[in-house]
Amino acid sequence: MHDVKINGAKNQLFDTKRVSQKLIDFATEEGFKVDRLEYNFVDSEKMHSLNKDFLNHDTDTDIITFDYSKSKTIIAEVFISNEMMIKNASENMQSIENESFRLLSHGLLHCMGYKDNTVEEKAIMRKKEEEFIFAVSRET
Repeated sequence: MHDVKINGAKNQLFDTKRVSQKLIDFATEEGFKVDRLEYNFVDSEKMHSLNKDFLNHDTDTDIITFDYSKSKTIIAEVFISNEMMIKNASENMQSIENESFRLLSHGLLHCMGYKDNTVEEKAIMRKKEEEFIFAVSRET
């Protein structure tokens, strides 16, 4: 079963069916199977609440990934802050669409074992995000 759900994305931001398939393809290329991957675009208040309640961080953030994956089977819930996504897009001179693709791939990459704690890990993560943005942009 390949189940990707994208909830709460702004209308016309991107074609959710095509992006969902590209997420599955991206995982498959790395030897993973997507069982259930649910993305939730939420407001800043909800994101702050999740960050505080589950991670004990009293700050806003752009993405939180709850990874329940087993071995090479991905099961996860990902929350993306609409406000932070828009802010990040502006600060990095990116379209909101590309920033949404970056965040979608970022959550998936964490489920596939990629980390972003060190400078080296961040560089690898960013490269993989850029690969996803390029791949999905060609399709949409």
